[in-house]
Amino acid sequence: PISLPFCFAAPPMSGSDDALLTAATKSCTPLSQTSTTASRSKKTVYLVRHAESMENERVQAYVRLQGALRRGAWPKSGDVVASLQLLNFDLDTPLSRRGERQLKDVRAQIEAASFIQQASLELLAVSPLQRAKRTAEMLFDNEVPRVEVMPCLVERSPLEALACTGRFEDRVNGFKDWLGNIPQTRVVVVAHCQFFSKLLGKGCGWDRYLSNAEVKRCSFDPEMGVFEDLEVLFQPDEGSSDEQ
Repeated sequence: PISLPFCFAAPPMSGSDDALLTAATKSCTPLSQTSTTASRSKKTVYLVRHAESMENERVQAYVRLQGALRRGAWPKSGDVVASLQLLNFDLDTPLSRRGERQLKDVRAQIEAASFIQQASLELLAVSPLQRAKRTAEMLFDNEVPRVEVMPCLVERSPLEALACTGRFEDRVNGFKDWLGNIPQTRVVVVAHCQFFSKLLGKGCGWDRYLSNAEVKRCSFDPEMGVFEDLEVLFQPDEGSSDEQ
């Protein structure tokens, strides 16, 4: 398993999601008081969305079920079963079998390009959810000198989407503040779709969407708080369920 030196203390996944998200809101703020002129220079940031998870797979099964019903057709039994499993929402869902294959594919691309060596990565920030940690383990294999497990990187919860939008924004802004103040200038971040969409902002248009197991490079200006020059570096040949 991935070794995690110098980590923030990540709360356990057992217990309420609300407790996790409360901790997540606070987890990026302590370093905001350590700003220096040197640390607020522009950063090269590599954004990595986790590979396909079981929850991603179930959501797409529900989409297919709805499509079948609209056409007046019988949905597949597997799609019905998967859709019913969505009723038991799991914030910390594992990867699907397709997700594991995606990681093997992207890891081979990374090795072929000697990416880790050429990028001179200094720090890896990763969500504590198992699908993100597994993605970091498979793609970077303890080859980044410093790793931070950061609860503020967890995916937006249904509660945050419906009633506590301010808390989600606080988490994202807290991470941007942390990123702007650390001394490292070449950082890789492994996290989640909705978190990255909010992080990148509306100005990025469709570029702000990351597919499962996709790696994008961008620059981050701490003074302006914006991400620019997004470029896709790696993506799996086998797309996710939502791309089939």
